[in-house]
Formats: sequence, structure tokens, C-alpha cells
Amino acid sequence: MENRIRALREERGMNQDTLAGFVGVSQQKISRVERNTETLGIDLLIEISDYFHVTTDYLLCLSKERHGSAQEARLRSKMTEYQELVDAYESLGEESRQLVLKLMRALKKIELEETED
Repeated sequence: MENRIRALREERGMNQDTLAGFVGVSQQKISRVERNTETLGIDLLIEISDYFHVTTDYLLCLSKERHGSAQEARLRSKMTEYQELVDAYESLGEESRQLVLKLMRALKKIELEETED
């Protein structure tokens, strides 16, 4: 059976360990799911679907369409949100922009450290 999780992961150039970290499971779990030796639970199915922005039907090979109308609406909503962030950032002076970047990097570092604990 075709494994779309593996295909999506490889499209992004990521390894199993990286995907596992993003969806909150072990690398071994991702490996077993990709080899079809373990079933994909509903919670993990939804996590992976959300991460790759595809429908659960697409992941389960029930549809060839990657995106459904609900996902398209969510994507449009996110794009609007991101555009608002970009507009706010662009309205700042250069010093403020640099400060925003430093703050974002610091927050990202803190979050990464928290997930490693």
C-alpha cells in the first residue's frame, strides 16, 4: 500500500525523527506507521494531517485530493493572520525589526529547550 506519510515527509526533506518531534511521538512509531506494521491512531492521524496541511482522507489513500474545503478555509485564515504579522513588522523601524527578530529567536530557543526536557 502506498504510504503518503513517507512521501510527504520526503517531499519536505525531513527524516523520521524530525517528523516524530513535530507530532509528539517516537521515531520508531513513525517508522512502524510508514512500514504499515502499526496502525495509525486517530490522534496521530489528525496531528500528521494538520502538520502537512492535507486531509485525513488523503493520508489514508481514500482521496487523491490533498486539500479539502475546511483545510482551504483554515489555510486562508492563516495566510490572513500571517499577512497581518508581516504588515505590522514592515511598519516598524529598523531597530524595532531587529528587536523583534531577536525576541523571536529567543522564544524559539526557549520552546526548543522546553521540549527537550
